[in-house]
Amino acid sequence: MINYKKVYEKAARSGGWSKKQLDKTTKWGDFYELVKTKLQGTEVVLDIGTAEGNRFLALAKQIKKGVGIDLEPAMIRLANKNKQAAGVLNIVFKRMDAEHLDFHSETFDVITVKHSPINFKDAFRVLRPGGRLFTQQVAENDKWNLKKAFGRGQDYDRMPGTLLKLYKAQASKAGFQKIKSKTSSIPHYFKSKQKLLDFFEKAPTIPEFGKHSKDDEVLEKFITKNRSQQGIKSNTARFFLEMSKPKD
Repeated sequence: MINYKKVYEKAARSGGWSKKQLDKTTKWGDFYELVKTKLQGTEVVLDIGTAEGNRFLALAKQIKKGVGIDLEPAMIRLANKNKQAAGVLNIVFKRMDAEHLDFHSETFDVITVKHSPINFKDAFRVLRPGGRLFTQQVAENDKWNLKKAFGRGQDYDRMPGTLLKLYKAQASKAGFQKIKSKTSSIPHYFKSKQKLLDFFEKAPTIPEFGKHSKDDEVLEKFITKNRSQQGIKSNTARFFLEMSKPKD
């Protein structure tokens, strides 16, 4: 079982996710850059799982107002610090559980969710008619050769594509329509063993690395097998969903 609370606390102590690895490693590019192309500049936007807020703050000039939420208090403190440094006035950050959105119905025009849980029913409720939801999530086959080598990992026991189907089904049941999806799996290279160890420290991909007796041996064999001129090879797998709430 992955202790996500500890994962998020560690990320907050190290300055947030953007200090770790920006997710430009998808076929369609960075998630927030993609969302930016779909904004008109008049939207009120909710960012679920906003973390340290940097990526949402970058959208400030493309939206009317914004609210970023995260369950981890340290992340919200970081987000407010980053907001002050950036001089952004039209975005606020609040500590809130993504599963229980404490907003009035029909408050937002757009919801963005990157690598965070979604309560589609509640998201549907707080969106205005015609509102849109965009999400990017980690697919089961992300860092697949790593999970296979260790025989465990985040969503290791799920067939690839299961999460995408689940999300689409939940969204449809909640009332969302015009559900579009994209998937991406491309090579990812760790530049050194230390970069790979840093990844284990901050990401939940291989839970409790180092606590299993053969982890060090497995890691050395993995590095030897997957070493290349570009680095230690694995992959980045993501899926993207875009959907809308009916206008009527």
